Amino acid sequence: MRETSEMRAHEQRAISRIAGARLSSVQFVMDYLILGFDGKGALTTLIWPEVVNGDKVSKQGTRDYRDDLCELIEQTVQTARIDEQEMIVITFSNGSEIRIDLASYALAGERAILTGPEHYLFVF
Repeated sequence: MRETSEMRAHEQRAISRIAGARLSSVQFVMDYLILGFDGKGALTTLIWPEVVNGDKVSKQGTRDYRDDLCELIEQTVQTARIDEQEMIVITFSNGSEIRIDLASYALAGERAILTGPEHYLFVF
């Protein structure tokens, strides 16, 4: 259990690095997504996130999904955390959230990769 709590603490420190940054880019690649954070780096995710704005939840494949993600460009990250169920939750200044369910990824290996200034790299 200690190993898990230490790992979760490392993950929490890593994802919290993007707090205070603006979402500056959303790059759609065939099998993954890259979220760029102004001056803090980028989060590459092999799991398509949900976009939550009030009662509206957009998922990959739904009509407004790409637009809903891109509308978050220029919004500032208020908080970024990973919870006990391995869900990355990024909350923006307008109240919207991006939720990345790392536990939903069935394959072995990395599910998301955070890169940053000064050669920072963290693999979830």
